[in-house]
Amino acid sequence: MRPLDARIDAALRAYDEDCRWDLIGGIVGECPDDVLETAASLLRGPDERGRTLGADILGRLVGAEPSIRAVTLRALLEALGSETAAAPLASIVAALGHLGDVGTLGRIFPLAVHESAEVRLAVAFAVATISPKPLVPEALVALIRLSRDADPEVRDWATFGLGTLSDADGPDVRAALLARAEDAYRETRAEALFGLAVRRDPRAVPHLIRALRSPLVGGLEVDAAAAAADPRLLPVLWALQQAGSTDEIRLRRAIDRCSGRDRSAPTS
Repeated sequence: MRPLDARIDAALRAYDEDCRWDLIGGIVGECPDDVLETAASLLRGPDERGRTLGADILGRLVGAEPSIRAVTLRALLEALGSETAAAPLASIVAALGHLGDVGTLGRIFPLAVHESAEVRLAVAFAVATISPKPLVPEALVALIRLSRDADPEVRDWATFGLGTLSDADGPDVRAALLARAEDAYRETRAEALFGLAVRRDPRAVPHLIRALRSPLVGGLEVDAAAAAADPRLLPVLWALQQAGSTDEIRLRRAIDRCSGRDRSAPTS
């Protein structure tokens, strides 16, 4: 059996995602001869796992072989037009996100209301990644909708796209971010707070104080405090510094900005 066939077979049989992605990395990196043809054939095949794998390979292969972008895009768009199963559909949308072609967004936006969280997650990733700045209205509507999703990973990616990857601002954007400021999922909550802080929305501060007091506080919350540059955050930042429980360089920057010693914080 050829090395490529062996890796394909192993990836099709792998149910551990880390193992599966390691195998895909090997397929892309070490079996270059006819990977494109093999992945495209899988994408057109009758087997759902095969179609999913084909899309996942194509999405990564373009990064290693930019010359195949056009043929890969055609294959993925053709598959997008006929795919109905959730797993391969999600992989096709994610692969389009990796290709980064703005022209595909019109085909992706309608899937923001797909019944599968896996597909909606891929849409959140693709829209956040591909969308040019400033965001077109359709992208803004999709990301705001997905930031309210029932699935925490979908909310996280959409909030990241809305608050960090985009510089979009306005009452609707800030309301969407504020709605996530107390999200049950810490990563989503941190992304929302950072998005509000870089827009210098003072409503972020009480939420930031609570987040910085949490035993689960991370670097992004501290970065949000630096972006907010609000002196009301100083007591909780000093407490964190005394506890020695987070990155000292990030913490010092936040303290300097909130105390007014560092004027390099972003402005609204």
